[in-house]
Amino acid sequence: MAKEDKLFYVGQKAFVEKNGEVLILNDPIEGLDFPGGKIQEGETDFLESLKREVREETGLAIEVGDPFITWDNIFPPHHRNAGKHVFLVGFRCKYLSGEVRLSEEHDRYRWVNIKNYLEIIENSDYFRALEKYFAKG
Repeated sequence: MAKEDKLFYVGQKAFVEKNGEVLILNDPIEGLDFPGGKIQEGETDFLESLKREVREETGLAIEVGDPFITWDNIFPPHHRNAGKHVFLVGFRCKYLSGEVRLSEEHDRYRWVNIKNYLEIIENSDYFRALEKYFAKG
């Protein structure tokens, strides 16, 4: 017997690298986050969608590289996306230009590298994605 189809969203996250460091954000409710978001209805150029999200959330211009990880997330009750189930794709991205200016969605940011990213360790799929990012070589 086939399972019933469930509604879910598709989101993209940018692992923006600049000088060997990756930009991490803090979502005041969820914790560790990366710039990006859900693909909006009507968007058909997914790479441009990710560039738009990064620009809106951080003020940075990026070059989108290859996807390297997938995971999913169901947002908690007090989050702006409460109850939404999002299937996420993480992309390796290169910083092109700009200074970090956070949107209202995040309250702080940090650039981390392979030597110090364990300082922000947490039990989340977002952290496991960061671990996979740094395991590339």
